[in-house]
Amino acid sequence: MTFDQIQSFYMVATLGTFRQAAEQLNASQPTISARIAALEDHLRAQLFDRSGHRVALTPQGRLFLTYAETLLEIRAEAMSMVGGTEDLIGVIRIGAADTMSITWIPDFFSYLRTSFPNAVFELHVGPSYRLRDELLARQLDVAFVVGPIPDADIANEALCACPMVLAAAPELALHDRPLSRDDVAKLNIFTFERQTRPYQDLHQRLNELSRRPVRLNPVNSLQTVVLLVEKGLGVGAVPLAAIDEKLKAGTLVLLRSEIKLPDILFSVSYPVGPDMLVATTLCAQAMDFLKARQYGPSIRLIY
Repeated sequence: MTFDQIQSFYMVATLGTFRQAAEQLNASQPTISARIAALEDHLRAQLFDRSGHRVALTPQGRLFLTYAETLLEIRAEAMSMVGGTEDLIGVIRIGAADTMSITWIPDFFSYLRTSFPNAVFELHVGPSYRLRDELLARQLDVAFVVGPIPDADIANEALCACPMVLAAAPELALHDRPLSRDDVAKLNIFTFERQTRPYQDLHQRLNELSRRPVRLNPVNSLQTVVLLVEKGLGVGAVPLAAIDEKLKAGTLVLLRSEIKLPDILFSVSYPVGPDMLVATTLCAQAMDFLKARQYGPSIRLIY
């Protein structure tokens, strides 16, 4: 009985299919099937009922799952205490929300590749609600998302806060005076897509403070929001971190308003399980990386 067999059993039991387990472990489906068959031969017990579309644990399988979780937890603890973080290997899948992906994540990826040359890092960029689904499906090892994610199967570590600001192209001449609540309500505002928490928080805040409905235009790409605003097509309600370089170059300017926009809170989130060494290692590395870089007011650490 090997740890590869135990981990393969755990992933099939958790995900419900050999195919998903193979994708998660970066192995072929026949390899996973062979590991499970060898494990069942060793234990002299059938662990899965394969008669349905999704495999189901047999009574013996449910009993062995408790031992498998314990064994994987012991292995993870031993590797952490004795081996440290030097042996991160294989394909590691990282998710990042838009704000993270266009600010510090590219530099962090470069740092990871230098620090862990035996690992291959894949980046999945998308809205936090989609990354949440990928975490629950165990298609990601860790994700930097708007959080925390309220789910018992997801662990969350508070990471940072990104202030939201109003910005516009300087030729619109909106930055030469403070904007009232009614002034803001007249603006054509581009921001995050409708299903995201930043959009929902912003929509609620603006409509609570304004005397008239605010015109929010959701866009499913933060980079596109910045481009539209830079071209003078409207005002952007965006994270300060996303436009730092544009502000320095003078292609965007901050607008003053009596309306305080809500910060976006980010967390490092990862699936709960017996083998979380990769996720907790990446979590610690990200926190140390951000602390060392000192991004200033645009990314405030909160851990």
